[in-house]
Amino acid sequence: MILAQVLKPYSIEQIRLLEEKMNTYETWVFVLVLFVAVLVLITVMQRLTIAKLKTLEGFKTKSSLKEITALSNHNLSASDDFNIADIHTITQTPIQTAMTVFGKDLPDPGLVFKYVVPLNVSKIITIGQTEGSVITRSTEVLDHHLTIDINSVDVSNLEILSYSLEFRREGKVLLQFPGDRDFHEMGIRERIHLSKELSFGEERCYESLDLRNPIRFRIGNRLSADGKFKTGYFEFHLYTKDIFEKTANGTKRIEKHFYLKLVKIFPGYDTAGQTKEGLVPMLARFRGEGANLISPP
Repeated sequence: MILAQVLKPYSIEQIRLLEEKMNTYETWVFVLVLFVAVLVLITVMQRLTIAKLKTLEGFKTKSSLKEITALSNHNLSASDDFNIADIHTITQTPIQTAMTVFGKDLPDPGLVFKYVVPLNVSKIITIGQTEGSVITRSTEVLDHHLTIDINSVDVSNLEILSYSLEFRREGKVLLQFPGDRDFHEMGIRERIHLSKELSFGEERCYESLDLRNPIRFRIGNRLSADGKFKTGYFEFHLYTKDIFEKTANGTKRIEKHFYLKLVKIFPGYDTAGQTKEGLVPMLARFRGEGANLISPP
């Protein structure tokens, strides 16, 4: 009986049900295979992303170490460069970047500076190393090496103005007034007056300072026993010219225009020996071994 049932052919309805079950199985198998493939792809992408992040993090760490090492070396070298202070300067301000000075950046003999002093207004002229009215960029000069303070003082006589001049120094200065035969070492502060009518007691007073009889200044670093600069100096002449100026009231008065002339740089700039701060020394004044020092004129 059982053998008869097995040998009995399937009906059409049974075949249709079997086909539906097989289609369902195939669909589930396809979905499972697709799901597994997606999981595998996600796993591979995650591994690649993790590996890339690790590589990038390692690169950043190496870069940071290199930057820290380079910065440390730079700070060490910078501290080695600027740990020695120049005893010949008043204010020590380390310059972090080197600069180059050319001939056009340096003053030449014959250069003239003109100054007008208005009524009741002070005019301050400074000669310095890297700052001031006149900048020398010389190693023989200090900032505020010489200061000239000019004031108009004769306010009662508006037809002819009188002036008071005060000289102050931070470095060594040799000074020669009109009528003096020699230079003398300037004190910390000296004063003169320019006037045709006023009297100022024992203080020096001149009617004017013309080009042939100016006030002569020599500024430099060190003085020798005979009162001359050892290395070199700059010589300036201060003189005036009388000018008729029209006042606000329409009247005219005699005022003075002041001129500061750079006459001499002895023995001259040594531009080949300039420092990285942009300062230029004087030329060497020796001519071989055993040569005598050239005395300035």
